[in-house]
Amino acid sequence: MAALATSLKSVRGAIHRFQAEVRRNPQLRDRLAYARGWYACQGEDGQWLFGPSKFVGYEGLTSETYIEQATSRLLDGRRTEAQLRQWFKPLDPSTEHHEQLSVALSAFLAEHNKAPSLKMRINVPKEGRTGNQSGRSGALLDLIATIAESLQPSDLDALRKRLAAIG
Repeated sequence: MAALATSLKSVRGAIHRFQAEVRRNPQLRDRLAYARGWYACQGEDGQWLFGPSKFVGYEGLTSETYIEQATSRLLDGRRTEAQLRQWFKPLDPSTEHHEQLSVALSAFLAEHNKAPSLKMRINVPKEGRTGNQSGRSGALLDLIATIAESLQPSDLDALRKRLAAIG
């Protein structure tokens, strides 16, 4: 059985690898609609990339090992979800950020003639949207983003106006 992911860097690598694997393996594509827990990170071009927890929550999976071990029930989504929780946070479905990523995930799945599960969840790195902030200002930006993600659309619009007025 595959080992659980050991770092955020490893998970990001798995998300990138999943993009390539799903394009080359029709058996992996056939499983896309069943995934519920999706993990997202931004690529170098700023586009959001996605991978399901059972793939990105383990070290070094390929589409072949994933299909073999998933078919044998050797992969456990509960274990990967628990492991990934240390680096990722779920997005609140009522937020604009969730809506943006939901559209991006739906577009990714539509490339393969699939749609997301009605029970899908999207998770993003806790460190912030891009992961490029550091130090005290990065932590403050993360806090602001977390709070903003919990706001209702009308309150989020009011926050945007207040921030625009600042600078």
